Amino acid sequence: MGPEKVLRQFRTVPANCKASDFHGAYNKLLNYYFPPNTDFTVVPQYLKATSRDSADFIVCFEIRLENKPVLIVELKDPATIQHISTRAEADDQIRRRIIDLAEHCPLDTLHAVSALGTRLCFYSLDVKNRAARIDPPRIDRDPDMVNDYSPAERWNRDVLEASGEDKLLAVINEITAGCAQLN
Repeated sequence: MGPEKVLRQFRTVPANCKASDFHGAYNKLLNYYFPPNTDFTVVPQYLKATSRDSADFIVCFEIRLENKPVLIVELKDPATIQHISTRAEADDQIRRRIIDLAEHCPLDTLHAVSALGTRLCFYSLDVKNRAARIDPPRIDRDPDMVNDYSPAERWNRDVLEASGEDKLLAVINEITAGCAQLN
């Protein structure tokens, strides 16, 4: 996970934490991979939640190339993983953000990451294909039965473990390579 100083920032997060406890750690991580001395800018966003039940703000980092989005990272409380409804809300929120930013992405693919604490779910959308769907596909909610329409297994990578770091690095490498070809 990058240098020890980035890892150390994640280790400072308390055991009973909220999404806000991760702001510094993710900011440091993203600025490590998208340094300020490049054409990338890490832009924190504080978006009003659209759910009627929530007075919350969505904390999101947009990584931009010359003010155009190339990666979205949304942070939520680690406890979000515990309930179908809160996972579904996190899933809906990041899908809305992808839809909002897709037309502005200069790359063929817009990537996004939903982070529930350190647990990650990776999303992507082929923005050049108008018929493309966001991956992973949405699972419809059954109106009459309880179904897990936002399974916890989707957040199956941990940024502090090798598989999570490897997947994140693969996405970052794809983004930086794509951006290099734009010039």
